[in-house]
Amino acid sequence: MKTKLFITLISTILTITINGQGKQTINNISDKLFITVLIYDISKSTDTYAILSSAHIEQVYYGIGQNGGGRFYGLHIKTNSLKQDPVTADIPFLQQLPLKGNAYQQANRERKNKQLAAEFETGKSGFVQLISDKLIKPKNEDFSDIKNALEMARKIMENPMFRTYGKNLVIISDMENDFAPKNGIDKMPPVHIGKDVNVFLVRPSDRVNIQEIIPNANISVYVNIQDALNSMFHQIKSARHE
Repeated sequence: MKTKLFITLISTILTITINGQGKQTINNISDKLFITVLIYDISKSTDTYAILSSAHIEQVYYGIGQNGGGRFYGLHIKTNSLKQDPVTADIPFLQQLPLKGNAYQQANRERKNKQLAAEFETGKSGFVQLISDKLIKPKNEDFSDIKNALEMARKIMENPMFRTYGKNLVIISDMENDFAPKNGIDKMPPVHIGKDVNVFLVRPSDRVNIQEIIPNANISVYVNIQDALNSMFHQIKSARHE
Protein backbone atom coordinates (compact mmCIF):
# COMPACT_ATOMS: atom_id res chain seq x y z
CA MET A 1 0.00 0.00 0.00
CA LYS A 2 1.41 3.35 -0.97
CA THR A 3 2.39 5.90 1.67
CA LYS A 4 -0.08 8.37 0.19
CA LEU A 5 -2.90 5.88 0.69
CA PHE A 6 -1.77 5.26 4.27
CA ILE A 7 -1.84 8.99 5.02
CA THR A 8 -5.33 9.19 3.56
CA LEU A 9 -6.42 6.19 5.60
CA ILE A 10 -5.20 7.40 8.98
CA SER A 11 -6.49 10.90 8.33
CA THR A 12 -10.08 9.79 7.77
CA ILE A 13 -12.51 11.10 10.36
CA LEU A 14 -15.60 9.02 10.97
CA THR A 15 -18.62 10.94 12.26
CA ILE A 16 -21.68 9.51 13.95
CA THR A 17 -24.83 11.04 15.37
CA ILE A 18 -25.71 10.07 18.93
CA ASN A 19 -29.41 10.19 19.88
CA GLY A 20 -30.02 12.81 17.17
CA GLN A 21 -28.34 15.48 19.29
CA GLY A 22 -25.03 16.81 18.06
CA LYS A 23 -22.21 14.70 16.65
CA GLN A 24 -19.39 12.66 18.04
CA THR A 25 -16.26 12.21 15.97
CA ILE A 26 -14.20 9.07 15.86
CA ASN A 27 -10.67 9.70 14.72
CA ASN A 28 -8.98 6.57 13.46
CA ILE A 29 -5.57 8.18 13.94
CA SER A 30 -4.02 6.37 16.87
CA ASP A 31 -2.27 8.37 19.56
CA LYS A 32 0.70 6.05 19.05
CA LEU A 33 1.72 4.33 15.83
CA PHE A 34 4.15 1.43 15.57
CA ILE A 35 6.55 0.08 13.00
CA THR A 36 7.17 -3.65 13.06
CA VAL A 37 9.94 -5.30 11.04
CA LEU A 38 9.84 -9.10 10.82
CA ILE A 39 12.94 -10.95 9.58
CA TYR A 40 12.39 -14.55 8.51
CA ASP A 41 15.34 -16.88 7.91
CA ILE A 42 14.81 -19.06 4.82
CA SER A 43 18.23 -20.70 4.83
CA LYS A 44 18.86 -24.37 5.48
CA SER A 45 19.78 -25.22 9.03
CA THR A 46 20.94 -28.24 11.00
CA ASP A 47 18.63 -27.05 13.77
CA THR A 48 14.87 -27.07 13.64
CA TYR A 49 13.40 -23.70 14.40
CA ALA A 50 10.10 -21.91 14.07
CA ILE A 51 8.21 -21.99 10.76
CA LEU A 52 6.28 -18.88 9.79
CA SER A 53 2.66 -19.39 8.69
CA SER A 54 -0.24 -17.28 7.44
CA ALA A 55 -1.81 -17.70 10.90
CA HIS A 56 1.11 -15.73 12.34
CA ILE A 57 0.59 -13.00 9.74
CA GLU A 58 -3.08 -12.80 10.70
CA GLN A 59 -2.00 -12.60 14.33
CA VAL A 60 0.18 -9.60 13.43
CA TYR A 61 -2.74 -7.84 11.71
CA TYR A 62 -5.05 -8.22 14.70
CA GLY A 63 -2.43 -7.58 17.38
CA ILE A 64 -1.14 -4.37 15.86
CA GLY A 65 -4.49 -3.15 14.55
CA GLN A 66 -6.13 -3.51 17.95
CA ASN A 67 -3.25 -1.67 19.59
CA GLY A 68 -2.80 1.45 17.51
CA GLY A 69 -2.05 0.30 13.97
CA GLY A 70 1.05 1.22 11.98
CA ARG A 71 3.47 0.00 9.35
CA PHE A 72 4.75 -3.55 8.78
CA TYR A 73 7.89 -4.63 6.90
CA GLY A 74 8.99 -8.17 6.09
CA LEU A 75 12.52 -9.27 5.19
CA HIS A 76 14.36 -12.53 4.56
CA ILE A 77 17.66 -13.88 5.77
CA LYS A 78 19.11 -15.70 2.78
CA THR A 79 22.37 -16.29 0.87
CA ASN A 80 22.59 -12.61 -0.07
CA SER A 81 20.14 -10.65 2.02
CA LEU A 82 20.85 -7.47 0.07
CA LYS A 83 19.13 -8.96 -2.97
CA GLN A 84 15.57 -8.34 -1.89
CA ASP A 85 12.92 -5.69 -1.67
CA PRO A 86 11.11 -5.58 1.67
CA VAL A 87 7.41 -6.38 1.57
CA THR A 88 5.48 -3.65 3.36
CA ALA A 89 1.88 -2.84 4.21
CA ASP A 90 -0.04 -0.61 6.57
CA ILE A 91 -2.23 -1.94 9.35
CA PRO A 92 -5.20 0.30 10.23
CA PHE A 93 -6.16 1.14 13.79
CA LEU A 94 -9.31 -0.62 14.98
CA GLN A 95 -10.97 1.88 17.28
CA GLN A 96 -14.02 1.00 19.35
CA LEU A 97 -16.37 3.37 21.15
CA PRO A 98 -16.88 2.84 24.88
CA LEU A 99 -20.43 1.71 25.62
CA LYS A 100 -21.62 4.58 27.79
CA GLY A 101 -24.66 6.86 28.00
CA ASN A 102 -28.28 5.80 28.09
CA ALA A 103 -29.58 2.58 26.54
CA TYR A 104 -30.33 4.25 23.20
CA GLN A 105 -26.86 5.79 22.99
CA GLN A 106 -25.22 2.51 23.93
CA ALA A 107 -27.15 0.71 21.20
CA ASN A 108 -25.98 3.29 18.64
CA ARG A 109 -22.39 2.91 19.81
CA GLU A 110 -22.61 -0.86 19.64
CA ARG A 111 -23.88 -0.65 16.05
CA LYS A 112 -21.05 1.73 15.16
CA ASN A 113 -18.51 -0.58 16.76
CA LYS A 114 -19.76 -3.44 14.61
CA GLN A 115 -19.39 -1.25 11.52
CA LEU A 116 -15.84 -0.26 12.48
CA ALA A 117 -14.94 -3.91 13.16
CA ALA A 118 -16.39 -4.97 9.81
CA GLU A 119 -14.35 -2.31 8.00
CA PHE A 120 -11.23 -3.50 9.81
CA GLU A 121 -11.97 -7.09 8.81
CA THR A 122 -12.17 -6.16 5.11
CA GLY A 123 -8.48 -5.28 5.13
CA LYS A 124 -7.34 -8.50 6.78
CA SER A 125 -7.43 -10.89 3.83
CA GLY A 126 -5.49 -8.54 1.55
CA PHE A 127 -2.82 -7.96 4.18
CA VAL A 128 -2.43 -11.65 5.02
CA GLN A 129 -2.27 -12.68 1.36
CA LEU A 130 0.25 -9.98 0.39
CA ILE A 131 2.61 -10.65 3.29
CA SER A 132 2.27 -14.43 3.16
CA ASP A 133 2.92 -14.60 -0.59
CA LYS A 134 6.10 -12.55 -0.27
CA LEU A 135 7.45 -13.68 3.09
CA ILE A 136 6.56 -17.36 3.55
CA LYS A 137 9.07 -19.28 1.44
CA PRO A 138 10.72 -22.72 1.67
CA LYS A 139 13.92 -22.88 3.71
CA ASN A 140 16.19 -23.82 0.84
CA GLU A 141 18.83 -21.06 0.79
CA ASP A 142 22.34 -22.52 1.13
CA PHE A 143 23.76 -19.71 3.27
CA SER A 144 22.65 -17.17 5.87
CA ASP A 145 23.51 -13.50 5.45
CA ILE A 146 22.47 -12.30 8.91
CA LYS A 147 24.49 -9.09 8.75
CA ASN A 148 22.83 -7.48 5.74
CA ALA A 149 19.32 -8.47 6.81
CA LEU A 150 19.90 -6.73 10.15
CA GLU A 151 21.39 -3.70 8.40
CA MET A 152 18.34 -3.40 6.17
CA ALA A 153 16.06 -3.57 9.21
CA ARG A 154 18.16 -0.94 11.00
CA LYS A 155 17.94 1.46 8.06
CA ILE A 156 14.17 1.02 7.80
CA MET A 157 13.63 1.84 11.46
CA GLU A 158 16.02 4.80 11.36
CA ASN A 159 14.00 6.46 8.59
CA PRO A 160 13.05 9.94 9.88
CA MET A 161 9.39 9.33 9.01
CA PHE A 162 9.30 6.78 11.86
CA ARG A 163 10.96 9.05 14.42
CA THR A 164 7.90 9.14 16.69
CA TYR A 165 6.83 5.54 16.11
CA GLY A 166 7.21 2.71 18.58
CA LYS A 167 9.68 0.23 17.02
CA ASN A 168 9.61 -3.57 17.12
CA LEU A 169 11.92 -6.07 15.46
CA VAL A 170 10.93 -9.74 15.26
CA ILE A 171 13.69 -12.13 14.15
CA ILE A 172 12.93 -15.77 13.37
CA SER A 173 16.37 -17.31 12.92
CA ASP A 174 19.14 -19.37 14.46
CA MET A 175 21.29 -16.22 13.96
CA GLU A 176 24.22 -18.21 12.56
CA ASN A 177 25.89 -15.89 10.06
CA ASP A 178 27.12 -18.15 7.26
CA PHE A 179 28.61 -16.64 4.12
CA ALA A 180 29.51 -18.60 0.97
CA PRO A 181 31.45 -20.65 0.01
CA LYS A 182 31.91 -22.83 3.12
CA ASN A 183 29.31 -23.88 5.65
CA GLY A 184 29.95 -22.74 9.20
CA ILE A 185 29.58 -19.68 11.41
CA ASP A 186 31.35 -16.62 10.02
CA LYS A 187 32.22 -13.70 12.23
CA MET A 188 30.41 -10.49 11.44
CA PRO A 189 30.70 -6.92 12.67
CA PRO A 190 28.01 -5.93 15.17
CA VAL A 191 24.85 -4.23 13.96
CA HIS A 192 23.78 -1.42 16.26
CA ILE A 193 20.01 -1.46 16.55
CA GLY A 194 18.63 1.63 18.30
CA LYS A 195 17.91 1.39 22.01
CA ASP A 196 14.34 2.48 21.24
CA VAL A 197 13.77 -0.82 19.38
CA ASN A 198 12.32 -3.87 21.12
CA VAL A 199 13.83 -7.05 19.67
CA PHE A 200 11.87 -10.33 19.84
CA LEU A 201 14.13 -13.21 18.87
CA VAL A 202 12.74 -16.67 18.13
CA ARG A 203 14.85 -19.83 18.55
CA PRO A 204 18.45 -18.57 18.26
CA SER A 205 21.26 -21.12 18.24
CA ASP A 206 23.25 -21.67 21.41
CA ARG A 207 26.38 -21.53 19.26
CA VAL A 208 26.15 -17.74 18.83
CA ASN A 209 26.45 -14.82 21.23
CA ILE A 210 23.51 -12.57 20.46
CA GLN A 211 24.98 -9.65 22.41
CA GLU A 212 27.97 -9.67 20.07
CA ILE A 213 25.72 -9.54 17.01
CA ILE A 214 23.27 -6.90 18.31
CA PRO A 215 25.09 -5.21 21.20
CA ASN A 216 23.21 -3.18 23.81
CA ALA A 217 19.86 -4.06 22.27
CA ASN A 218 16.67 -4.68 24.23
CA ILE A 219 16.35 -8.39 23.36
CA SER A 220 13.82 -10.99 24.50
CA VAL A 221 14.18 -14.64 23.43
CA TYR A 222 11.31 -17.04 22.75
CA VAL A 223 10.88 -20.69 21.77
CA ASN A 224 8.02 -20.07 19.34
CA ILE A 225 6.64 -17.34 17.12
CA GLN A 226 3.26 -17.05 18.82
CA ASP A 227 4.80 -16.27 22.21
CA ALA A 228 7.10 -13.67 20.67
CA LEU A 229 4.19 -11.94 18.93
CA ASN A 230 1.99 -12.00 22.02
CA SER A 231 4.80 -10.45 24.05
CA MET A 232 5.21 -7.75 21.41
CA PHE A 233 1.48 -6.94 21.47
CA HIS A 234 1.58 -6.71 25.26
CA GLN A 235 4.47 -4.23 25.09
CA ILE A 236 2.69 -2.22 22.40
CA LYS A 237 -0.45 -2.03 24.53
CA SER A 238 1.56 -0.94 27.56
CA ALA A 239 3.42 1.72 25.54
CA ARG A 240 0.14 3.20 24.29
CA HIS A 241 -1.07 3.74 27.85
CA GLU A 242 2.10 5.23 29.29
